[in-house]
Amino acid sequence: MEGTPSTAARILATAAEQFYERGYHATNMREIAASVGIRAPSLYKHFSAKEDLLFKITHGTMLELLERGQSAIAEASDADRRLRRLIEQHVVFHCERRFEAKVADEQLHALGDEHRATVIEVRDAYELLFRSAVEDGAADGWSVTDPALVTFAITTMASSVTDWYSENGRLSPDDIAVAYADFALRGVGR
Repeated sequence: MEGTPSTAARILATAAEQFYERGYHATNMREIAASVGIRAPSLYKHFSAKEDLLFKITHGTMLELLERGQSAIAEASDADRRLRRLIEQHVVFHCERRFEAKVADEQLHALGDEHRATVIEVRDAYELLFRSAVEDGAADGWSVTDPALVTFAITTMASSVTDWYSENGRLSPDDIAVAYADFALRGVGR
């Protein structure tokens, strides 16, 4: 049936939710398979190990964030617009895909060295988009004395929506994104 997620996609979505709720180490492959409605041996036809699931979730999430971030700032003419667009897309993504986003933010320690290094390389490229906007803004008169610290503060704040956002809440992801961007830009003196 068209529009039905593949088994691999359902496995990834289920794993992300379970890693989010219980953590990587407290989740086992048998539980993931049962939640998807397949037997554990069938799961191994799609993913050879639990770490492969975590790597696919974290790496895929970071690649998507990087691509969305690059797209968001492609035509932004100044640091104010670049930072606003980066924050807004980041917050919306973290609301709409909170399981994957939280797992990518907090479960990297569970990856082996090679997988972790691959994910961190993409994450660093993504964070550089924010840092470049902050550094350019500082050069343009923003009240920023430590761009690295300000970048960390902004991205941490924007990522924290995974902890409290609810689809049934009074604010939409777009409402939250605009409020966070407004707050951050006021914080840097804009």
